Amino acid sequence: MSARSSTASRRRSFAPSGSDEAVVTQTRVRQAFALLWASETAFDLGSALMTFALGVWLFQQTGSAQQFSMAIVATAFPSLLMTPVAGALADRFDRRWVIVGCDVCSAVLVAVLAVLVFQNRMQPVHLYAFNVASAVVGSIRIPAYRAAMGSIVPRERLTQAGALIGLTQSVFQVAVPLVAGYLMAALGLTGIVTVHILLVAAGAIAAFGGLSRSRQAVRGVERAGRSSLFRETALSVRSALAYLREVPMMAWLSIYGAIQESLVVLAASMMIPLVLSTHASEEVGLILSSGALGAVAGSGLLVVAPVRRRQLRWMLVAQLLVSLTLVLVGLASSTVLWAVCAFGAYFGGAASTACALALLLRKTRVESRGSLFALNAALNGIMVCVAMLVGGYLAHHVFEPALLDGGAWASTVGAWVGTGKGRGLAFVFIVCGAAGGLLSLVALLSPRFRDFDEGTPDPADEPTTATPPAAAPPEPWARGPAPGVDELLACEPTSPERPGVAVDHST
Repeated sequence: MSARSSTASRRRSFAPSGSDEAVVTQTRVRQAFALLWASETAFDLGSALMTFALGVWLFQQTGSAQQFSMAIVATAFPSLLMTPVAGALADRFDRRWVIVGCDVCSAVLVAVLAVLVFQNRMQPVHLYAFNVASAVVGSIRIPAYRAAMGSIVPRERLTQAGALIGLTQSVFQVAVPLVAGYLMAALGLTGIVTVHILLVAAGAIAAFGGLSRSRQAVRGVERAGRSSLFRETALSVRSALAYLREVPMMAWLSIYGAIQESLVVLAASMMIPLVLSTHASEEVGLILSSGALGAVAGSGLLVVAPVRRRQLRWMLVAQLLVSLTLVLVGLASSTVLWAVCAFGAYFGGAASTACALALLLRKTRVESRGSLFALNAALNGIMVCVAMLVGGYLAHHVFEPALLDGGAWASTVGAWVGTGKGRGLAFVFIVCGAAGGLLSLVALLSPRFRDFDEGTPDPADEPTTATPPAAAPPEPWARGPAPGVDELLACEPTSPERPGVAVDHST
């Protein structure tokens, strides 16, 4: 045998087999998701620490928690204006640089805040500006992150991945007040700012590394040529609206989720005033801790036993549990019952959120996934703001006076829910729970809605229609990964240019 043939034989013997390639690919997928999860964990932890610290600082300076609540409400409208741009950036540009750019902006914002604190020039108006800018950054980062996660995680693992993210956020609900309180006492706001900047920097590095290990998650649409951000934004919005017209049940699902979230947020905002109206402040911590443990349990259950089929039905059932516990909160008046209801509500909410995230990632096309997440976030923000403004006014100026002893509703509604201080706030829980429960029951009784998950094929099951022009050869850098990646990653419709990435030649 010649030297050339023996060399070729040795090369073939050292070449990876199909099973070896599969193992390597699965390892890279796990590494990519682990890094993305670490990035989101660092970002969420830093944001939670800053939110807690700024709330404490503002209360120390003004003695009013209402100003901080209004600062949060004021962030919804700038985020709404950024929705079209956020969707385009998430779908049509390199998500690595989108996420890293957002993290850099977040670090700069915190650094500016730190300078104001160091110079003793910090004012409440600066906090408003910081919250608005942070909301804009978040409205861009979140769609890009979730769209990337949907391209990395196999479809049968999406519920588990969403539950894992929810689990870390639930743990933060328990741990952050303790950690932030210690840091505020030991280092002050300066220490919180330093920790936040370090966490943001670590998260940016982790996100860039994770997406670099999974090339099909870098962007949703591979552009055929250069184009402006304005044009890409218009194409992104057009693609998302076309998909909603083609699959109208996705639009109804988004509306359902926005209504439910607004009702839950409104009720949750009344929890502390309700408890403090008749009980000591120490009991608030017990109830909130019970709720956080419920969220940990709900997320942990789906990590261990993920839901892979009929996710929409499970989401509706979990949301029905949340609505039932809200009604029970309004009817109860003891700390123990409130703690049990808080556990059940957060348990159901965590399970519902994980199923909803997996469902949205499964049913949306890769080329419009980020745009749809941005639209959902904007719709949720609008509904939450409307609910907070309208519900807050009704609770304090209509329900509470009417359900006082001798009030206008004392002999009618008061006969069922009781009268006295705090009963108007309790009535808000009953209204929110009843409205949310009725909405979930209607959805469960509608075959078209509850069977949407099983009756509508995933986009990956549909044939690919986007193909490149015959005269345009693929770019050298656009060659796809090794064969077998599509099956392992359960990617979206592919193209000859890059597996897992839809190609848009409308530009």
